[in-house]
Amino acid sequence: MIALTADAGGAPRPDPLQRTVTPLGFVGIEEAARLVGVSPSAIRLWERQGLVRPLRTRGGARRFSPADVARLHAIRRWRQVEGLNAAAIRRLLELPAGNDTRRAGHADADRRLAREPAPEPTLDEAGRAPGRSPGGASIQLAQRLRALRIAHRLTLRQVAEQSGLSVSFVSSLERSLTGVSLTTLRRLTAAYGTTVAELVRDPGLAAGRVVRSGARRSTEAGVGIRIEELADAPSQLESQLFVLQPGASSEGYYAHPGEEFMYLLSGALAVWLGEDESYELEPGDALTFPSTLAHRIQALGPGETRLIWINTPPTF
Repeated sequence: MIALTADAGGAPRPDPLQRTVTPLGFVGIEEAARLVGVSPSAIRLWERQGLVRPLRTRGGARRFSPADVARLHAIRRWRQVEGLNAAAIRRLLELPAGNDTRRAGHADADRRLAREPAPEPTLDEAGRAPGRSPGGASIQLAQRLRALRIAHRLTLRQVAEQSGLSVSFVSSLERSLTGVSLTTLRRLTAAYGTTVAELVRDPGLAAGRVVRSGARRSTEAGVGIRIEELADAPSQLESQLFVLQPGASSEGYYAHPGEEFMYLLSGALAVWLGEDESYELEPGDALTFPSTLAHRIQALGPGETRLIWINTPPTF
Protein backbone atom coordinates (compact mmCIF):
# COMPACT_ATOMS: atom_id res chain seq x y z
CA MET A 1 0.00 0.00 0.00
CA ILE A 2 1.34 3.47 -0.75
CA ALA A 3 1.53 6.61 1.32
CA LEU A 4 -1.36 9.03 0.88
CA THR A 5 -1.54 12.81 0.87
CA ALA A 6 -4.41 15.24 0.31
CA ASP A 7 -4.92 17.71 -2.52
CA ALA A 8 -6.04 21.33 -2.07
CA GLY A 9 -9.68 20.27 -1.87
CA GLY A 10 -9.01 17.79 0.92
CA ALA A 11 -9.41 14.67 -1.24
CA PRO A 12 -6.77 11.99 -0.60
CA ARG A 13 -4.31 11.29 -3.41
CA PRO A 14 -1.22 9.10 -3.65
CA ASP A 15 2.18 10.69 -3.15
CA PRO A 16 4.34 9.55 -6.09
CA LEU A 17 7.52 10.34 -4.16
CA GLN A 18 6.72 7.91 -1.34
CA ARG A 19 7.22 4.17 -1.56
CA THR A 20 4.45 1.70 -0.77
CA VAL A 21 3.80 1.36 2.97
CA THR A 22 0.96 -0.01 5.08
CA PRO A 23 -0.44 2.37 7.72
CA LEU A 24 -0.75 0.54 11.03
CA GLY A 25 -4.31 -0.37 11.93
CA PHE A 26 -5.75 0.38 8.48
CA VAL A 27 -8.03 -2.22 6.86
CA GLY A 28 -9.63 -2.72 3.46
CA ILE A 29 -13.33 -2.48 2.71
CA GLU A 30 -13.99 -6.23 3.05
CA GLU A 31 -12.43 -6.33 6.52
CA ALA A 32 -14.16 -3.08 7.54
CA ALA A 33 -17.50 -4.54 6.44
CA ARG A 34 -16.84 -7.71 8.45
CA LEU A 35 -15.90 -5.73 11.56
CA VAL A 36 -18.99 -3.54 11.36
CA GLY A 37 -21.43 -6.26 10.28
CA VAL A 38 -22.60 -4.71 7.02
CA SER A 39 -21.99 -5.36 3.34
CA PRO A 40 -19.22 -3.62 1.37
CA SER A 41 -21.93 -2.13 -0.86
CA ALA A 42 -23.45 -0.42 2.20
CA ILE A 43 -20.10 1.18 3.01
CA ARG A 44 -19.73 2.35 -0.61
CA LEU A 45 -23.19 3.93 -0.38
CA TRP A 46 -22.28 5.72 2.86
CA GLU A 47 -19.15 7.02 1.18
CA ARG A 48 -21.19 8.38 -1.74
CA GLN A 49 -23.48 10.06 0.79
CA GLY A 50 -20.48 11.76 2.41
CA LEU A 51 -20.77 9.90 5.72
CA VAL A 52 -17.29 8.37 5.62
CA ARG A 53 -14.13 9.29 3.68
CA PRO A 54 -11.55 6.50 3.61
CA LEU A 55 -8.05 6.97 2.25
CA ARG A 56 -7.23 5.53 -1.16
CA THR A 57 -4.22 3.69 -2.54
CA ARG A 58 -2.73 4.54 -5.93
CA GLY A 59 -4.84 1.73 -7.38
CA GLY A 60 -8.01 3.18 -5.83
CA ALA A 61 -8.45 0.64 -3.01
CA ARG A 62 -10.11 2.00 0.12
CA ARG A 63 -8.26 1.95 3.44
CA PHE A 64 -10.11 2.54 6.74
CA SER A 65 -8.45 3.72 9.93
CA PRO A 66 -9.62 2.59 13.41
CA ALA A 67 -11.44 5.93 13.68
CA ASP A 68 -13.18 5.22 10.35
CA VAL A 69 -14.32 1.80 11.62
CA ALA A 70 -15.69 3.38 14.81
CA ARG A 71 -17.51 5.91 12.61
CA LEU A 72 -18.98 3.07 10.53
CA HIS A 73 -20.26 1.38 13.70
CA ALA A 74 -22.04 4.60 14.68
CA ILE A 75 -23.54 5.01 11.19
CA ARG A 76 -24.83 1.46 11.23
CA ARG A 77 -26.47 1.99 14.63
CA TRP A 78 -28.16 5.21 13.55
CA ARG A 79 -29.34 3.65 10.28
CA GLN A 80 -30.54 0.22 11.44
CA VAL A 81 -31.62 0.86 15.02
CA GLU A 82 -32.73 4.49 15.06
CA GLY A 83 -33.83 4.60 11.40
CA LEU A 84 -32.15 7.93 10.62
CA ASN A 85 -31.51 9.01 7.05
CA ALA A 86 -28.21 10.22 5.60
CA ALA A 87 -28.92 13.92 6.21
CA ALA A 88 -29.63 13.39 9.92
CA ILE A 89 -26.58 11.15 10.36
CA ARG A 90 -24.37 13.68 8.60
CA ARG A 91 -25.48 16.35 11.03
CA LEU A 92 -24.77 14.10 14.03
CA LEU A 93 -21.32 13.27 12.67
CA GLU A 94 -20.49 16.95 12.27
CA LEU A 95 -20.92 17.59 16.01
CA PRO A 96 -17.63 17.88 17.95
CA ALA A 97 -16.29 14.52 19.12
CA GLY A 98 -16.90 13.86 22.79
CA ASN A 99 -19.56 16.57 23.12
CA ASP A 100 -22.20 14.11 24.31
CA THR A 101 -24.46 16.80 25.79
CA ARG A 102 -24.68 18.75 22.58
CA ARG A 103 -24.97 15.55 20.52
CA ALA A 104 -27.83 14.28 22.68
CA GLY A 105 -29.52 17.68 22.55
CA HIS A 106 -29.66 17.53 18.76
CA ALA A 107 -30.57 13.85 18.45
CA ASP A 108 -34.35 14.18 18.84
CA ALA A 109 -34.51 17.11 16.43
CA ASP A 110 -32.45 15.17 13.89
CA ARG A 111 -34.75 12.18 14.18
CA ARG A 112 -37.78 14.39 13.61
CA LEU A 113 -36.18 15.94 10.54
CA ALA A 114 -35.14 12.53 9.24
CA ARG A 115 -38.69 11.21 9.42
CA GLU A 116 -40.66 14.27 8.36
CA PRO A 117 -43.14 12.97 5.77
CA ALA A 118 -43.71 14.42 2.33
CA PRO A 119 -46.43 17.10 2.28
CA GLU A 120 -49.94 15.70 1.97
CA PRO A 121 -52.88 17.31 0.15
CA THR A 122 -54.69 18.49 3.31
CA LEU A 123 -53.11 19.83 6.48
CA ASP A 124 -54.65 20.83 9.78
CA GLU A 125 -54.53 24.31 11.24
CA ALA A 126 -51.05 23.61 12.62
CA GLY A 127 -49.74 22.70 9.21
CA ARG A 128 -49.62 18.93 9.90
CA ALA A 129 -51.24 16.01 8.17
CA PRO A 130 -54.42 14.94 10.00
CA GLY A 131 -53.88 12.29 12.68
CA ARG A 132 -50.15 12.88 12.96
CA SER A 133 -48.14 14.25 15.84
CA PRO A 134 -45.17 16.47 14.91
CA GLY A 135 -42.39 14.35 13.43
CA GLY A 136 -43.91 11.03 14.53
CA ALA A 137 -45.78 8.05 13.19
CA SER A 138 -49.53 8.34 12.70
CA ILE A 139 -51.51 8.32 15.93
CA GLN A 140 -53.59 5.40 14.65
CA LEU A 141 -50.50 3.27 13.97
CA ALA A 142 -48.97 4.21 17.33
CA GLN A 143 -52.16 3.22 19.18
CA ARG A 144 -52.42 -0.10 17.36
CA LEU A 145 -48.80 -0.98 18.13
CA ARG A 146 -49.37 -0.25 21.81
CA ALA A 147 -52.60 -2.28 21.84
CA LEU A 148 -50.79 -5.16 20.14
CA ARG A 149 -48.04 -5.16 22.77
CA ILE A 150 -50.58 -5.10 25.60
CA ALA A 151 -52.60 -7.90 24.00
CA HIS A 152 -49.43 -10.04 23.93
CA ARG A 153 -48.72 -9.09 27.57
CA LEU A 154 -45.25 -7.86 26.69
CA THR A 155 -43.29 -5.12 28.40
CA LEU A 156 -41.44 -2.43 26.46
CA ARG A 157 -38.17 -4.09 27.39
CA GLN A 158 -39.33 -7.49 26.11
CA VAL A 159 -40.41 -5.98 22.78
CA ALA A 160 -37.09 -4.13 22.52
CA GLU A 161 -35.15 -7.35 23.12
CA GLN A 162 -37.18 -9.34 20.59
CA SER A 163 -37.04 -6.66 17.87
CA GLY A 164 -33.47 -5.44 18.42
CA LEU A 165 -34.71 -1.88 19.03
CA SER A 166 -34.17 0.32 22.07
CA VAL A 167 -36.74 0.61 24.86
CA SER A 168 -36.87 4.39 24.44
CA PHE A 169 -37.51 4.04 20.70
CA VAL A 170 -40.42 1.60 21.16
CA SER A 171 -41.89 3.84 23.87
CA SER A 172 -41.57 6.97 21.71
CA LEU A 173 -43.14 5.17 18.76
CA GLU A 174 -46.16 4.08 20.82
CA ARG A 175 -46.66 7.72 21.81
CA SER A 176 -46.30 8.91 18.20
CA LEU A 177 -43.24 10.95 19.14
CA THR A 178 -40.97 9.36 16.56
CA GLY A 179 -41.33 7.89 13.09
CA VAL A 180 -40.90 4.30 11.96
CA SER A 181 -39.07 2.96 8.91
CA LEU A 182 -40.23 0.06 6.76
CA THR A 183 -37.45 -2.11 8.18
CA THR A 184 -38.28 -1.16 11.78
CA LEU A 185 -41.99 -1.86 11.28
CA ARG A 186 -41.08 -5.28 9.88
CA ARG A 187 -39.01 -5.98 13.01
CA LEU A 188 -41.91 -5.03 15.27
CA THR A 189 -44.54 -7.10 13.47
CA ALA A 190 -42.16 -10.08 13.44
CA ALA A 191 -41.67 -9.69 17.21
CA TYR A 192 -45.46 -9.78 17.65
CA GLY A 193 -45.87 -12.72 15.26
CA THR A 194 -48.12 -10.76 12.92
CA THR A 195 -48.02 -8.76 9.67
CA VAL A 196 -48.64 -5.18 8.63
CA ALA A 197 -51.83 -6.34 6.90
CA GLU A 198 -53.12 -7.75 10.20
CA LEU A 199 -52.00 -4.62 12.00
CA VAL A 200 -54.28 -2.40 9.93
CA ARG A 201 -57.17 -4.85 9.56
CA ASP A 202 -60.40 -3.83 11.27
CA PRO A 203 -61.70 -6.95 13.07
CA GLY A 204 -65.24 -5.56 12.92
CA LEU A 205 -65.40 -5.65 9.13
CA ALA A 206 -66.18 -8.78 7.17
CA ALA A 207 -63.62 -9.75 4.55
CA GLY A 208 -64.88 -9.67 0.97
CA ARG A 209 -63.66 -10.85 -2.40
CA VAL A 210 -63.70 -7.37 -3.91
CA VAL A 211 -61.75 -4.41 -2.54
CA ARG A 212 -63.02 -1.12 -3.97
CA SER A 213 -60.44 1.52 -4.86
CA GLY A 214 -61.84 3.97 -2.35
CA ALA A 215 -62.10 1.48 0.50
CA ARG A 216 -58.60 0.07 0.84
CA ARG A 217 -57.07 -0.31 4.27
CA SER A 218 -53.76 1.51 4.43
CA THR A 219 -50.94 2.39 6.76
CA GLU A 220 -47.79 4.48 6.77
CA ALA A 221 -44.66 2.31 6.81
CA GLY A 222 -41.84 4.80 7.01
CA VAL A 223 -41.26 8.33 5.83
CA GLY A 224 -43.12 8.87 2.57
CA ILE A 225 -44.31 5.25 2.24
CA ARG A 226 -47.97 4.25 2.23
CA ILE A 227 -49.10 0.62 1.95
CA GLU A 228 -52.62 -0.08 0.67
CA GLU A 229 -54.07 -3.57 1.10
CA LEU A 230 -55.44 -5.05 -2.13
CA ALA A 231 -57.12 -8.07 -0.51
CA ASP A 232 -59.30 -8.55 2.56
CA ALA A 233 -60.08 -12.26 2.41
CA PRO A 234 -57.59 -14.74 3.95
CA SER A 235 -55.13 -15.92 1.31
CA GLN A 236 -51.65 -17.34 0.81
CA LEU A 237 -50.93 -14.22 -1.26
CA GLU A 238 -50.27 -10.90 0.45
CA SER A 239 -51.15 -8.32 -2.22
CA GLN A 240 -50.32 -4.68 -1.56
CA LEU A 241 -49.99 -1.37 -3.36
CA PHE A 242 -46.93 0.60 -2.28
CA VAL A 243 -46.99 4.36 -2.81
CA LEU A 244 -43.61 6.02 -2.27
CA GLN A 245 -42.74 9.70 -2.28
CA PRO A 246 -39.47 10.79 -3.99
CA GLY A 247 -36.46 9.44 -2.12
CA ALA A 248 -38.50 7.27 0.27
CA SER A 249 -36.77 4.03 1.24
CA SER A 250 -36.97 1.03 3.53
CA GLU A 251 -34.07 2.56 5.54
CA GLY A 252 -32.25 -0.76 5.75
CA TYR A 253 -32.33 -4.42 4.77
CA TYR A 254 -34.72 -7.11 6.02
CA ALA A 255 -35.36 -10.76 5.14
CA HIS A 256 -37.98 -13.42 5.94
CA PRO A 257 -39.31 -16.74 4.58
CA GLY A 258 -41.26 -16.78 1.31
CA GLU A 259 -41.19 -15.37 -2.21
CA GLU A 260 -41.84 -11.89 -3.59
CA PHE A 261 -43.17 -10.33 -6.79
CA MET A 262 -43.01 -6.64 -7.72
CA TYR A 263 -44.66 -4.88 -10.66
CA LEU A 264 -43.89 -1.19 -11.13
CA LEU A 265 -46.89 0.92 -12.15
CA SER A 266 -45.27 4.35 -12.20
CA GLY A 267 -42.13 6.20 -11.16
CA ALA A 268 -38.78 4.48 -10.67
CA LEU A 269 -37.52 2.11 -7.99
CA ALA A 270 -34.10 0.82 -6.92
CA VAL A 271 -34.04 -2.65 -5.35
CA TRP A 272 -31.02 -4.18 -3.62
CA LEU A 273 -30.84 -7.96 -3.06
CA GLY A 274 -28.11 -9.18 -0.75
CA GLU A 275 -24.61 -7.82 -1.22
CA ASP A 276 -24.15 -8.18 -4.96
CA GLU A 277 -27.47 -7.60 -6.77
CA SER A 278 -29.25 -4.33 -7.51
CA TYR A 279 -31.90 -3.31 -10.04
CA GLU A 280 -33.53 -0.11 -11.23
CA LEU A 281 -37.14 -0.74 -12.21
CA GLU A 282 -39.18 1.39 -14.61
CA PRO A 283 -42.94 1.30 -15.31
CA GLY A 284 -43.92 -2.11 -16.65
CA ASP A 285 -40.90 -3.90 -15.16
CA ALA A 286 -41.44 -6.92 -12.88
CA LEU A 287 -39.09 -8.54 -10.37
CA THR A 288 -39.29 -11.83 -8.47
CA PHE A 289 -36.92 -13.05 -5.75
CA PRO A 290 -36.81 -15.26 -2.64
CA SER A 291 -37.67 -13.32 0.51
CA THR A 292 -34.74 -14.96 2.28
CA LEU A 293 -32.44 -12.60 0.37
CA ALA A 294 -31.92 -9.48 2.49
CA HIS A 295 -33.57 -6.70 0.49
CA ARG A 296 -34.17 -2.98 0.57
CA ILE A 297 -35.82 -0.42 -1.72
CA GLN A 298 -35.65 3.28 -2.57
CA ALA A 299 -37.83 5.43 -4.81
CA LEU A 300 -35.93 7.24 -7.56
CA GLY A 301 -36.84 10.28 -9.63
CA PRO A 302 -38.82 13.43 -8.88
CA GLY A 303 -42.33 11.97 -8.84
CA GLU A 304 -44.42 9.47 -6.90
CA THR A 305 -43.58 5.77 -7.30
CA ARG A 306 -46.37 3.16 -7.26
CA LEU A 307 -45.91 -0.60 -7.37
CA ILE A 308 -47.84 -3.78 -6.75
CA TRP A 309 -45.95 -5.95 -4.27
CA ILE A 310 -47.02 -9.53 -3.56
CA ASN A 311 -45.60 -11.80 -0.85
CA THR A 312 -46.30 -15.48 -0.29
CA PRO A 313 -46.93 -16.59 2.36
CA PRO A 314 -48.17 -13.41 4.09
CA THR A 315 -45.24 -12.03 6.06
CA PHE A 316 -45.60 -8.27 5.71
